[in-house]
Amino acid sequence: MGISDLYMSIGQKRNISHFANIVRIAVSDHEISSEEIDFLKKVANKYNISEEKFKEILKSPNTIPTIAHLNCIERIERLYDLMTMVEADHHIEKEEVAVLRKIVTGLAFPLKEVDRIVDESIKLDFESVDLESFTKSMLDLMHVR
Repeated sequence: MGISDLYMSIGQKRNISHFANIVRIAVSDHEISSEEIDFLKKVANKYNISEEKFKEILKSPNTIPTIAHLNCIERIERLYDLMTMVEADHHIEKEEVAVLRKIVTGLAFPLKEVDRIVDESIKLDFESVDLESFTKSMLDLMHVR
């Protein structure tokens, strides 16, 4: 951890944690496709991840802990990004799903619902599902309103 890491806001730490989780999905099948790299660059830009931090996380994403102090909507938004990464190369690998389940658990989704949340998320077509409809689907699935 660099000295600059000590002075990061909790929001920055959450964004870096989320980005590292997305990278974990990308590297879980031991290969990062060009579509996955493109998506990672978009996410890094969205969350103001510097090029230096991008490279550092890409090299060793498992050194960054998952930060779970998020409200329900924030967790769903994180899941949406994670699922977009799973779908980025149009191939869902079992290793990606295994890592996704661990991350969903780490994001503090209800433990008894993790498998159902992941399974239902995988069934969705992320080329046609936007964040708003995904959020509604997940809230309905978890019976939250």
